[in-house]
Formats: sequence, structure tokens, C-alpha cells
Amino acid sequence: MDNLIETKSSLDPIKTYIEAILDFYATLNSLTAEQWSLPTPCPGWSVADIVAHTIDLDSMAVGNPPPAHEPNWNELPHAKDSFQQFTERGVDYRRGTPPAALLQQMVTCANNLTDFLATDSPALTVPWVDGEISQKQFLGMRTFDIWTHDLDVRIAVGLPGEFTSNPAKNAAGRMLKALPFIWGKKIGAPHGESLQIDFTGADFGGTVCVATDADGKAAFTPEATGEVTHIEMSWADFVKGFCGRVDPEVTRARIIGSGPRVEDFANSLPSTP
Repeated sequence: MDNLIETKSSLDPIKTYIEAILDFYATLNSLTAEQWSLPTPCPGWSVADIVAHTIDLDSMAVGNPPPAHEPNWNELPHAKDSFQQFTERGVDYRRGTPPAALLQQMVTCANNLTDFLATDSPALTVPWVDGEISQKQFLGMRTFDIWTHDLDVRIAVGLPGEFTSNPAKNAAGRMLKALPFIWGKKIGAPHGESLQIDFTGADFGGTVCVATDADGKAAFTPEATGEVTHIEMSWADFVKGFCGRVDPEVTRARIIGSGPRVEDFANSLPSTP
């Protein structure tokens, strides 16, 4: 179990980010022109839109202003709240850009970002995070975002997910560390209850346990105790559920579960915007 909880890339954050970009580039470079138009698990976004989103965030991270563009929101019902509209603006601005140009822009923005981070201060300000954020935190977030969107594209075009790379390890560590919050805060499991998840599959397997203590705080534990909610699921299904790529009822249908909070777990698992 400890190996799962401590899962992380063996590379430093900027090298892991670069690896994520290169992996994403390789996926995108293998696609046909028609595949760039396919819908992805992200509501309202095609493969091309996901690349536009990657360009937009990396561009703003080095201090470039967001595009002076106001979409027709009536035509974009998936952009419902202010954050969704923030991320949609740069995507809509780039709609219609040829795939080759998007791919080149993605590489250019990634190069600009790594150059910027190599010469700038250890902390930076980005418009989607309140206050300053350390380079390490920022790169962890960007690597997770890019790896997740690489998976979105792979799902869209029917390619298998990549769960063993350094970016995948970065993502796994972030998702696993969120389990105490999901169990203790989102589900609100009381003292005397614990969660055990057995992950199955050749790419990523193992067991993690989380329990709530007498003060109502949830934390990882060596084994499940008290009243146990037991979940068995593939790592790929966990990722899709955690990232909100499928509805909770789909997650519930894909797990083997027992105990009092199986439904709560499936409903509370989605944890990304």
C-alpha cells in the first residue's frame, strides 16, 4: 500500500512536464485529420479543442493576456459557470485553426513556458489560481492536466491509456492523495468506518485503505478497520471516475463493492473541474 500512496515521478517537475508534452505530441501526431474533429469525454470539446485548451493555459502562464474574444455563449451550453467560461474563451478563439498549426503552437507555448520557468522566480501567478503558486505545484497541476487530456484524446480515438509513464505516476500520486478528502469531507464517513480500494489491472494494481479517526479526520491506514466499504475496480475506471469523464452511475456499474458507502463513493469520486 505504501508504494501506491507514495507514487510519483522519479524526474524533477519540469522534466515530468516536458515528458507529458512530448507524450501528448506523439499521440496527436499519429492522428488523421478526421480524428482531430472527434468528440472527447470533455463536454463540448473535440480533440482539437483540447489542444487549444493546452495552448491557452501554457500561454497565459508566461504572462500573455487571454484572448480578447467573447464567444456566443448560447451556442456553448456546456460552459455553464464562470470557470468553465474562462477555459472556454481561449478554446473558442482557436476553433477552426488547422491541426498542424495547433500542434506547432502547443510545442512553441511549452518551450516558452519551460524557458520562462528556468529564468523566473520560484513562484508565479496564473489567472486560474488565487495568489502565488510555487513552480513545483504549478508544474504538478499542468502535468496532471496534460496527461489527463492525452487520455481524453486516446479515449476519443480508441487508443489504450498510458498508465506507467512519469506523467502517469505524477497523476496517480495526485489522485491517490485526494482519497482522505473524498472519504472524510465529501462523503463524511464517521469514526469507525473505513474504505478499502483494491485496484486491478496490469498497468497499476494494489490496495489502499482510508479510515476516519475519533476527531473526524480521514487518513491512510495500513489496513481497513471497523465497518468497511470495500471497492474493487480497475485503475482506468478510477481515473475516469475521478476526472469526471463518466457519470457516477457508470463508475458504480464498473466496480465490485460491498459495505455501507459504495453509492456514496461513486457519487463523490469526481474531483476535477
